[in-house]
Amino acid sequence: MAQLERDIQHALIGIISGLKHAMRLAMQQHGVPLSPLYFLIMKLIHEIPQCTPMLIAERSGRDKGQITRLVKELDQHQFLVRTPNPDDKRSFFLELSDVGLDCFKQLENCDMEALEAMTQGLSEQQLQAFLDIAIQMSRNLERFERTS
Repeated sequence: MAQLERDIQHALIGIISGLKHAMRLAMQQHGVPLSPLYFLIMKLIHEIPQCTPMLIAERSGRDKGQITRLVKELDQHQFLVRTPNPDDKRSFFLELSDVGLDCFKQLENCDMEALEAMTQGLSEQQLQAFLDIAIQMSRNLERFERTS
């Protein structure tokens, strides 16, 4: 059974690496000068109401220092709007600016191209089965992390 787990691990690493590479390629083809990690950060900012750097760090599994640097760079590109948090003067909420939202939409298109390339030739049933298994594996890892 140990070989099967290793094969699963290699397959998952290959999927993640391949998706990242396909996303980077699509971004280059569209002239987007950012890495796929910036898309993840922008996606979280877009999806989380009253988003803070701390929430991004928690949701992305990245350390707060790295998130702070990434947010600073997005801010330098004028992709963000910061709003003071009325409940915590040391904190602020992040939103995408109009320029950031335009870039995000372009990145979303790149993401869809990469996802379509990844799922090419797979049926709806195969994709649903994979999703069900991936969700269960993710839950298993969450339980493992809590008990460790």
